Amino acid sequence: MINGARLTINALKREGVKVIFGIPGLSNMALYDAFLEDLISGELRHVLMRHEQAALHAADGYARASGIPGVATATSGPGATNLLTGLATAYMDSSPVVALTGNVPRSVIGKMAFQEADIQGMAQSMVKWAVRVRTLNEIPEVIKNAFHVAVTGRPGPVLVDVPRDIFGEKVDESAIKWPEEPTIKGYRPFPTLIDKTAIKRAAELLVNAERPIILVGAGVAWANATKEVLELAEVLQSPIVSTLPGKSSVPHDHPLFLGPMGYYGRVEASFAALESDVMLVIGARLSDRTFTSYDEMIETRKKFIMINVDPTDTERAIPADVALYGDAKVLTKEITKAVVEIGLKKDRSPWLKRVRELKEYYAQFYYYDEPGKMKPWKVLKTIRQVLPRDAIVTTGVGEHQMWAEVFWEVLEPRTFLSSTGMGTMGFGLPAAMGAKLARPDKVVVDLDGDGSFLMTGTNLATAVDENIPIIAVVFDNRTLGLVRQVQDLFFGRRIVGVDYGPSPDFVKLAEAFGALGFNADSYDALAESLKKAMKENVPAVIRVPIDKEELALPTLPPGGRLKQVIVRDPRKSS
Repeated sequence: MINGARLTINALKREGVKVIFGIPGLSNMALYDAFLEDLISGELRHVLMRHEQAALHAADGYARASGIPGVATATSGPGATNLLTGLATAYMDSSPVVALTGNVPRSVIGKMAFQEADIQGMAQSMVKWAVRVRTLNEIPEVIKNAFHVAVTGRPGPVLVDVPRDIFGEKVDESAIKWPEEPTIKGYRPFPTLIDKTAIKRAAELLVNAERPIILVGAGVAWANATKEVLELAEVLQSPIVSTLPGKSSVPHDHPLFLGPMGYYGRVEASFAALESDVMLVIGARLSDRTFTSYDEMIETRKKFIMINVDPTDTERAIPADVALYGDAKVLTKEITKAVVEIGLKKDRSPWLKRVRELKEYYAQFYYYDEPGKMKPWKVLKTIRQVLPRDAIVTTGVGEHQMWAEVFWEVLEPRTFLSSTGMGTMGFGLPAAMGAKLARPDKVVVDLDGDGSFLMTGTNLATAVDENIPIIAVVFDNRTLGLVRQVQDLFFGRRIVGVDYGPSPDFVKLAEAFGALGFNADSYDALAESLKKAMKENVPAVIRVPIDKEELALPTLPPGGRLKQVIVRDPRKSS
């Protein structure tokens, strides 16, 4: 005989699960009891996080770094509801996570039992699928289906809720039917449609364009289509720009890459996007952080070609002149074949010259030094010079994230993980922990802000206890910098509710948790701290002091257009 909890663990193992992030409680305690032998044998690893939100972020980081679904578990009531922010974060950034919650027994559901919460109902708007197991026999099929939904089409999170009495029920092991294939009524993964007419039309637009540009999103990384995108760009001699999440889709040292465009993006990338006459969008949903004004982009009268696995993405923002649905890797390769067959019709040298001019002109605004201050661009440059090419970097949310958007060089796909759609403070540290467990051979660094780090910083205890050697570089300006910046520039310098006092001392905080702590008050000290942290191979926190008045530039006024970009500090004379 086998109980429902053990049946659930067996189902997870059949899906290849190796790591579970979570916190036990009354309603998922049977699940923990069921996998004790797997922990002892080393078949499974459990990572005891210090908050359920961080458990979901860790599973999210695991998924983004590996391409394999991450798994998190929580008990009912507050344990389950603490997962919601993490689920929304994964949903907005298309990350495949499976959340497994315990719930109160079926006999008391709807009767306001202790720690009861309708987590299925709460989560439905922020996951691809939320399902409650109704009977013991459903477990194998539900788990199989959950992983299928998480990874097919546009990846995303799934919630599986199991009443705890089902965990305790028993069944004859020989009577269990393991599904060979997923079976979900009404669910059909988006197919890849090879529309030869549309592909030819897209190729004709691209080869006849005078100023083509390719915009890549995170879908390129999820489709493992980096090679195909670069090949097409080289054939077309077309510049490449990215969304913020798309930063991790192409190497930044490729000569055709300009950087991320948008609200806090690089100006040359945004202006090249505006000046282009044909834009090929691959694996991006065109959010308002990328196209801050859809009207502004429509007014350019450019032609739009869109490749996306989700057909609804071509309907949300800007109508596509040519829409191609399906796998970005397959469809990009098809366009390249068609382009080669037709042959280029235009001389691209004037366009590439114009792009170089934009890049060279705006460089003067990015890289300036001030005596006695640690400048964010130079901090990131120092870190980049020390870390291996394939190091994985996560971020929290705030000014440091915007500095990373502009100045951090991604040199390998899937090595930049950030909460971009939801903008979730506290994402960086637990996501780094998940990424390290997914890719233990890689150096993993969390680029964080003081405010963002403190949201989930207690999970440094988990990193120490579990020997997860991540490095957190904390940009410490003693304020919620991005909020402060908007108050400073657009609310008449009425600074309120954002400035911190002297607490905490980040070095002592790190040491209190058993991690290494460094105070890097110079670029040389930063480089040495990084080298020592990597050599010691234990969790570490490196504090970098940043001036509270430092701005995240370029930026836009709230609701502004890309052409309204602010590149100089408006508080200072030019």
